[in-house]
Amino acid sequence: MREQYQDKNFKYTDAESYDRRGESSVLENYVLGLWQPFLKEKIKNLSIGKVMVDFGCGTGEYAQAAVAAKKIYAVDVSESMLEVCREKLKDFPQAEIIQSSIQDFNIAEPTELMIAIGVWEYINPRDLCAKIKEITCRGSKIVVVFPNIYNNLNWMRSLWRMKKIALRPGFIKNLFKNDFALIDSVSFGAVFWTPQKLQFMILPVWKFCDFIWSPFQKLLPLGINVYYLFERK
Repeated sequence: MREQYQDKNFKYTDAESYDRRGESSVLENYVLGLWQPFLKEKIKNLSIGKVMVDFGCGTGEYAQAAVAAKKIYAVDVSESMLEVCREKLKDFPQAEIIQSSIQDFNIAEPTELMIAIGVWEYINPRDLCAKIKEITCRGSKIVVVFPNIYNNLNWMRSLWRMKKIALRPGFIKNLFKNDFALIDSVSFGAVFWTPQKLQFMILPVWKFCDFIWSPFQKLLPLGINVYYLFERK
């Protein structure tokens, strides 16, 4: 179940393979096809004229969407990922690429838009939420995307690793409830584990599951990821 761009702890190690992960399987291609256009459009619109921080920016695939941002801080601990990110953002004069852990990152100006996609499973969520609170201000928007433990594929992966690699949506909501208001949520990609050679046969089933469950995903999200948009109170 581990992809070639990840090590045994499911951490990203190969930037080029990471950017080509949609080519690795039918499942990856389907999930990325759902999530990437959605998230890029959200970030493009939310970032207009804003100071934006992208925690765990990786190769910059989402920071690239912030074409009209006032300032972009792209932050990641992996230098190999940031090498690719620098190339992608070379025509963004407002972008600053920073190698830092989330815990050590500091910023002088208030963050108006915070992006935290694909980092929640690699850091203590309470520490991450505390850092977000530290560097945001009233009215700041926070884009949160995390793997959903209620999704079949994620709990199968957790069982296989004997370690939880996804989070409960209710847990994330509770972290933010005192200082942030939830203003939007989405979950899709209702996939389940299937051997790679058979995934092309199951693809229509995944699509059907997403279609059928779409009216209920805000009440009981079953997609592979959950998207929350919070606003600082």
